[in-house]
Amino acid sequence: MYTKSNKEIYRFKVFQEAEEEKEVDVEKEVDVEKEIEVEKTRKKEDGTEEKYKDKEKRKVKEKQIVKEKRTETKNLEHTFVIKQPTRRQMEEADMEYSIEMSKCVKQGILTKAMLMNKYSDTGGMLSESDAKKLSEMYGELGELQTEVTQLTMQSVNNEANEEKRKTIGEKMAVLRKAIAVAETNFSALLNHTADSKAQNKVIAWYLLNLSSLDKDGELEPFFPGDSFADKQISLYTMEENEDELLSIVYDKLTAFISFWYFSAAASHDDFKDLEKDIDEGTL
Repeated sequence: MYTKSNKEIYRFKVFQEAEEEKEVDVEKEVDVEKEIEVEKTRKKEDGTEEKYKDKEKRKVKEKQIVKEKRTETKNLEHTFVIKQPTRRQMEEADMEYSIEMSKCVKQGILTKAMLMNKYSDTGGMLSESDAKKLSEMYGELGELQTEVTQLTMQSVNNEANEEKRKTIGEKMAVLRKAIAVAETNFSALLNHTADSKAQNKVIAWYLLNLSSLDKDGELEPFFPGDSFADKQISLYTMEENEDELLSIVYDKLTAFISFWYFSAAASHDDFKDLEKDIDEGTL
């Protein structure tokens, strides 16, 4: 059921093989005890024999419809929905990012900017000019992300705003590509920076809070719980219990959430193309 409170980023279907035991009617030959008429012989008083008919119970084969249990494999269809976050949720996600960044820095984990400065100061693989350029690109990307967040959180969602979001999204895509090229030699190091850990945390936050199951038109959270911590426990429990549906859908949900997070102006067709790539194994 579509309402103002459950606008969707994307919905998709997954299929789960399940064995179902059911009773079916089968015609079989079975042994039954029935009273039947048989021909017997007896001696008369004069010593001669005579034949006569009598009834007695005997086991005979007879065709009957009986109930048998059969196991059938069927494909269960599940419809997943990634909900559009509300203003409050986006603010909470931003707070999670900031908290995780602060926690990492306190624990001595460098930010990307600090790492770049460290390498440029020690004459490492990145020159001072390259480090400065990369730092500027990060700054510009952060400003664009803030602008997109502000546009998304505005109550007015007109054509001008959509066009502006699309333009910003294209700029962000170009910037991310340039950053990815510049970071190639540092990818292993950068994966362990405070920025990356905070980014992974906020993607996990969105994953647990936006993933829903459509059950007869009603959306139900896939990860139950009142708080982020509760939802994390739900995820851990499902993993420990080797939940089959989770194993089928987890990678897809993560891919869609990450794609949405990094591509502010992604269209429905973009998600469809991504899903096709995932299903065909070309991603």
